[in-house]
Amino acid sequence: MPTKVDRPGAFELSDVILISYQSFDGSGTPKRLSIRSLVQEISIYESLDGKFLSGDMTLLDATNAIQTLPITGFERVEFFFRTPGTDKGFDFSVATGHPMFVYALQNRTGANPRSQIYTLKFISQEAIRNHQTRVSQAFTGNIDQMVTDICYNYLKTKKDLIVEDTKGAFKFTMPRLKPSMAIENLRKNAQSLHYENSGFLFFENGDGFNFKSYEGLFCKKDGSPRPTKAHYSPKIKNIGEDPVYALQSVENFTILKQFDTLNNTANGVYASRLITHDLYNKTFSENDFDYNKEYSKQNHLEQDDNGDKRSDNGILPFFNYDTGETFGNKNEGVIYYQSTTSKVHDSYEQPEVTDILQKRVSQHIAANSLMIEITAPGTTELRVGDIVNFTLPKYAPNSKNDTQDNDKYLSGRYLISAARHHVSTLNKRHTLALELIKDSFNVSLPQEDIELFTNNEAQDGGPYKASALDEF
Repeated sequence: MPTKVDRPGAFELSDVILISYQSFDGSGTPKRLSIRSLVQEISIYESLDGKFLSGDMTLLDATNAIQTLPITGFERVEFFFRTPGTDKGFDFSVATGHPMFVYALQNRTGANPRSQIYTLKFISQEAIRNHQTRVSQAFTGNIDQMVTDICYNYLKTKKDLIVEDTKGAFKFTMPRLKPSMAIENLRKNAQSLHYENSGFLFFENGDGFNFKSYEGLFCKKDGSPRPTKAHYSPKIKNIGEDPVYALQSVENFTILKQFDTLNNTANGVYASRLITHDLYNKTFSENDFDYNKEYSKQNHLEQDDNGDKRSDNGILPFFNYDTGETFGNKNEGVIYYQSTTSKVHDSYEQPEVTDILQKRVSQHIAANSLMIEITAPGTTELRVGDIVNFTLPKYAPNSKNDTQDNDKYLSGRYLISAARHHVSTLNKRHTLALELIKDSFNVSLPQEDIELFTNNEAQDGGPYKASALDEF
């Protein structure tokens, strides 16, 4: 976190320039228009689910810049934005960064007879190229190399690309797919070289593009947890503490989701069955997934005091649910069908679907079943994909036995899944809204061997014919 900040929410914003596709007086130099004085606010968005950086800016325009340039929806926007005292920022400049593409003008209204307000929306240039090209190629080798080829040869990005090593050598044929869809197909079939997982993500943040698994975000390749970038908690304000204390003070927070057993059960988080068919060998097989058995094989956000895997702190407690069966035994609830036909690409085998599909679905939904949104003073040091610590109040009377006085289950390490940087030039303040997700608890949920669910309801129900009831 930065240490040289005069106040929470301080920011540095360069000149904001619109760059036209037109030349300046036929000179070969593009027309440039400074709009820094018109900008009221800027928002920048990052997300694990969104493949590209995006943003918008609201302008109070008394210069009629719409017609002066004119603004047509084919401009680039150039600016540099960061928190004072930090090395990281959002560099959309021509000289050292990557300008964004202005693609829409919305909400244009008159503020008074001589000025108007409107919003310009912008996105990474790669997002535009994604809708202009198709991948029609056969790829062979490692999936991480295939993703790299698509990014540089089809999206034609000039940004950094961080890829996690994947296992196996495969062959994929892309039948004229958009680059993002081709990467999506590869993402769903990727397995990490260093972990027992298959939950990969492809996203862009302020550092560039990333192709990583959940475990690759949680920990290093040796299994040790990745360092925490910030420690957030609701704090008492204006008590003269150091800048880091103020920057990590949560202004408000909302627990968006804490659990959703129905959704998790219906989508195979806890249990599922995969039926595969090999057309070449004419065989069928079944593979059952049990969350309780698979959990200990993977790295999670919350680990033990030595930084090693735990087996007891997942989102599904181990208990006797139904005549000796747990939730993880109910495999018939979700059934997948998948072809595993061999010899499709000569000597190249298909990815092992029995080690991919069920794990990927379970891990992704489980990681997003606990979600908190916090708002804090802005900093450009944090990125989507970083780990932060959040301490949740206990909401209970003080106890002499509980010196920490926080929620023992929800407090702990979180993954940043989405971020919104909001800059107000009027208030001269930068605020940061973070969406935090978690796949494990700080302490384990209670376990139980005694059967307490089954036959604990009234037993006097029975079938009745409607016609008989009418006569009665």
